[in-house]
Amino acid sequence: MFQLQNQFNYFNVLSFSDFYKKIQERFVSYISRNEKMHEKALLPYSSGWVSPTHTELAEFKKLVGHSTIELAEMVGMNPKNLRNFFKEKSYINGKRIQYTVWRYWLESFGLAEVNHLKTKRPFLRSSIFSAKSSVFEKPKISELRVLVSRSGSSVSKTSRSLDFSESMLSHYLYSNNVDANLVFPIEHKNWLNFLLHIGISSLTEYSETPKLPNVTLLPLDSGFEPPNPKVLRQFISWTGYTPNELAQEFGVESSKISFYCSNRSARTAEVSLDPKIYSAIDWRCPTYSELRTFINILSIDKYEAAKILKMGKQEIDEILSTRDNDYSKLEPLDLYQSDWFNLLDAQKVIDGAELKSLVDRENRAHHINYSLWRVMLQSFGVLAPLKYEVKEVVVRAPRAS
Repeated sequence: MFQLQNQFNYFNVLSFSDFYKKIQERFVSYISRNEKMHEKALLPYSSGWVSPTHTELAEFKKLVGHSTIELAEMVGMNPKNLRNFFKEKSYINGKRIQYTVWRYWLESFGLAEVNHLKTKRPFLRSSIFSAKSSVFEKPKISELRVLVSRSGSSVSKTSRSLDFSESMLSHYLYSNNVDANLVFPIEHKNWLNFLLHIGISSLTEYSETPKLPNVTLLPLDSGFEPPNPKVLRQFISWTGYTPNELAQEFGVESSKISFYCSNRSARTAEVSLDPKIYSAIDWRCPTYSELRTFINILSIDKYEAAKILKMGKQEIDEILSTRDNDYSKLEPLDLYQSDWFNLLDAQKVIDGAELKSLVDRENRAHHINYSLWRVMLQSFGVLAPLKYEVKEVVVRAPRAS
C-alpha cells in the first residue's frame, strides 16, 4: 500500500480547497483499506500504469459524483461503451479502459498531477534563418529534414515552395544513403520563401509552440474540432517524439498515431469503385484514385500489387502519392485488362458488391481521440487541465435509536 508521503505525490490535487482535500482523503482512504486496489492505477503509463478494475471505476464515479453519461460526455465516448467497463464480466474478459480516458478524468478532477514531458528539439544554426546573404549559410540535410517535418506539408507542396525537384527533395529527405551533414543545394531566396511559407523564419519561432487552431484547444462541449492531420503532424514534430515514443507515453498503438497523422485518416472526398472495372464486357481501366482506394481498403502491399500489374516500384509510389490539385489522378491508368483481373483474382474479388462497406468506411474521417489529444497537450504544457466540479455526496446522519 502507499506510504503517506507517496500518497500525496500521486494524489496531489490541483485545487487545495477544503472540499477537494476531503475528496482526496476519501480516495486515499479507499486505497488504504481495499487490498484489491491497484496502486499503479494512478501512475503515468510509462511509469508502470495498471488499468483500474471495474470496482475502482465504480469507486471513482462515486467519489466525483458524476453519472456514467456525464463521464462519457467529457471524453466523447458512447455511454453504452463506457458502461461495459463497470461490469465484472467485461473486466474478467479482459476489457480495459483506455489510459488517456482515465488520465484525463484524474487530471481534470484534480486527483493526479499532470505528467509533464519535455520537448526534444534538434539543434539548428541561426545562420540558416538569416535574410542577409553575407550571413546566410545553406541548411544541412539534417536541418532541412527537421523543418520540413515541422511544416507538416507533403513533399509535393514543399517542393513547390522551394522551387526544387520533387524527386530530388524526396531523395534528400528519406534516403538512408544521404549524409545528414551534407549541405542542401538551395538558392537563398527560395529557402527564405519556404521559411516564410511554414511560419518559422527564426530560431525564436522554431522554439515556440506551433500555432494550433483555436478550435482544437477548446473543451469538447464548447465548439471543439479535432486537429486535421497536418496540424497533428506539426504538433508531434514540435514535441520531437516519434509515434512509437508517444505510444509508450500515452498507451496507444504507434500505428494509430501514424494513421491519425496521415491524410487518409481525414479524407472526406467521395471515393468509389466504378462497376466497369470488374466487368469483362465493358471493362474500363481503373483510375489513379480507384487503384489507391482498392489498395487501401484491402490493405494490399503496394509492391505486390505493382508486381502483378507489371509496374515498377517508383511508378506505383508515384501513382499512390496524394498530390494537391492534380486532376491526373482521375484519369484511367494504362494497364492491361488481363493484369488487372489477375490482381482481382489474387484478392478473390468477383465484383464490387462485397467491397461496398469497405468503400463506405474509406469515405469516413477518423480523427484522433479527444482524450489522447487533450492529455498530450497537457503533458507538453500547451494547455492546463480543465477543472471539473466534484459533486459532493450527501451523507445522511444515522437515525437516533
